Amino acid sequence: MTPDSLVQEAEHLYSLPDVALRVNQLIGDPASQPSDLAEVILCDPALSARLLRLINSAFYARPHPVETVTQAINMIGYEALRDLVFATSAVEVFKGLPREQMDMERFWLNSVACGVAARKLASLLSVPESERLFITGLLHSLGKLVLLGQRPEAYRDVLKLTEQDGLDVFAAEQRVFGFNQAELTAALLRNWQLPESLWQPIAHHLDPEAALHYRPETEILCAAREIANLFQASMLDGEAVQSDAVTQRLQALAKRLGLAPESMTDLPCDINLQVTEMYEIMLPGWMLVY
Repeated sequence: MTPDSLVQEAEHLYSLPDVALRVNQLIGDPASQPSDLAEVILCDPALSARLLRLINSAFYARPHPVETVTQAINMIGYEALRDLVFATSAVEVFKGLPREQMDMERFWLNSVACGVAARKLASLLSVPESERLFITGLLHSLGKLVLLGQRPEAYRDVLKLTEQDGLDVFAAEQRVFGFNQAELTAALLRNWQLPESLWQPIAHHLDPEAALHYRPETEILCAAREIANLFQASMLDGEAVQSDAVTQRLQALAKRLGLAPESMTDLPCDINLQVTEMYEIMLPGWMLVY
C-alpha cells in the first residue's frame, strides 16, 4: 500500500463537490470571467455565504465590506478564490467521520490554528501570498482522517505504539503503514489537483531540510504546527503557554525562521480571536467548548 493507492481506493469517499471541481476548471480556462465563477459559486448558497463571511472577517481586514461574490473574486483573485473554495469544501468532505474515531472539534480547531499561525508567520517573514499558507495549515492533517476512515483497525495499532512504546504519531504511522499522514495528505491534495505550492510543504514539513522546493513555506508550516499544538493545549486542556520551557521552544522556532526571538513568544495567545472567528466561519453550527 502506498499513499497514492490508498487515495485511489478511497477516491469515491473523499471527492470534492462538483462546485469545487467546476471552479477549478474555470480558473484553468483563460477565457473565464469573474461572472462565470460567481455564477457557479452562487449555485451553492452555503458556500457563497461562507466565502463572503471569510472575505469580510477580521482575518482579511478589508477596508470596505464586500457584498457580492463577484466583488470577492475581483478583490482576492482567482487562485486565492480556488484555495478558499477547496478548503471549505474539504471541511464538508470529512464531516461524516464518526466521533468515536476522532474528536472532530479538536481536529479542526488544531487545523484552523495551524492555518492562522502559518499565515501570521508568512506575513512576519514577508512571504508572498501569505493567505495560501492559511490553506496549507488548515489542510495539513487530512491524511490522518483518511487513515482513520479507511484503516480504523490498523490505526488502533498506531495509537498503541504511541501509548505503550512512546513513539510520536508520525513514527508510529510509518511503522504500521509504511508512510505517514503528511505524505498521505500530499497525495490527496495532488489527487484533487491542488497546486504544488500547497501540497509540497505538507509533504515535507516533518523534515523541512529534505524539502527541495518551497523550503520557506515548509519551515513555516513546521513551526505553525507546533504553535497550533501549544494553542490547543492552552485552549482545551488548560496547559500554560507562558512557561519557561514553552518560551524557550518558541524562541528556538523564531531563530530557525530568522525572526527575532521575542517575536513569537506571545503568538499562541495572540491568534486566539482569529482562530475562534475562522473556526466559526469554516464550521458553521459546530460547537467549540473550552
